[in-house]
Amino acid sequence: MKRGVLSGAVAPVRVLWSPGRALDDALVHRVVAPASLVLLISALGALALPRLLAALGVALQPTGRELLDAHLGVLGVGLRRLLLFERLIFPLPFLAGASVLWMVAAPALSGRRVTSGQVAALLVLGTAPLLVQRCGELAVVLAAPAADLGASDVAALPARFNVGVAGALAAAGVSAPGWLGVAAEAASGVGAWVVALWGWGLARLDRDAARSAGAGRALWWCVVAAAAYAAGWALYAACYPTLLLLVMGAS
Repeated sequence: MKRGVLSGAVAPVRVLWSPGRALDDALVHRVVAPASLVLLISALGALALPRLLAALGVALQPTGRELLDAHLGVLGVGLRRLLLFERLIFPLPFLAGASVLWMVAAPALSGRRVTSGQVAALLVLGTAPLLVQRCGELAVVLAAPAADLGASDVAALPARFNVGVAGALAAAGVSAPGWLGVAAEAASGVGAWVVALWGWGLARLDRDAARSAGAGRALWWCVVAAAAYAAGWALYAACYPTLLLLVMGAS
């Protein structure tokens, strides 16, 4: 029993080099493996918090001007809440995308006797590339000089790790506004990796359940996964202003 639980607990990490075996573990340990992934991602995010909070403290040091210091004090409270929220909570765009794909894939595969729990476990494990993203964000945070950062720069520091369109634009000094910025951030190497894992895994579930040559069309599932991933990011972008207001506070 203990060996089975341990196997399920390391399944999220095994996705990075052996997705087939990790998928088998996820289907057997549907609760342990996804929960372990969520905890690992939150823990990696938490490792960056001491450095981020220290850098924010440097950026918000009193200036001696009463009104400006009062503004910085209020801003600091909101930004600390934001840092805690973003570093400790599972990334919401990926959670939204997984939810959309689950609502599409679970009914589609139910006719092949694939349970919704199996689909949900796969979708959560498919976000294992976020482990790599969190490690990259941590490296960027630790490497950044705290003395040269403003308060808003500290909050955006982890986002500097983006292997994709947003990273290329940032390197070129270009800032994409509005929805273009959201699309650039979503079009990353991590996102493509997630979509590929989701599509491949769902195709495998389809194939294994149907046991026929016509089942498990990976390309079709990848298209569906990409559409769900994009819908998740669109939902996140639409709700983000309200979410930001709630987290940082109206004051």
